[in-house]
Amino acid sequence: SLRAPRVTILPGAPIARPAPGRADDEPLMVELRAWRSSRARADGVPAYVVAHDALLAALVEQRPGSASALRRVKGMGPAKLERYGDAFLELLGSE
Repeated sequence: SLRAPRVTILPGAPIARPAPGRADDEPLMVELRAWRSSRARADGVPAYVVAHDALLAALVEQRPGSASALRRVKGMGPAKLERYGDAFLELLGSE
């Protein structure tokens, strides 16, 4: 008789999601992703060069309100801070 092939499901990387509990998290994440896409097109780079999903999720979760708070977000290096910091702060303040 024929046997079905054995399939092993390996755990993957968790999907980056904002922390639950805030009604405005998902719209903000959508807004950040849309901004990232348009900025990446304008800069001629892939979206992940502008910001990974994990960085966007951390921004949504932590809601930094200043450049110094933004600097402490995991994934926000000096180059990203210099290049995109003002835009991130504007987007995060526009709730």
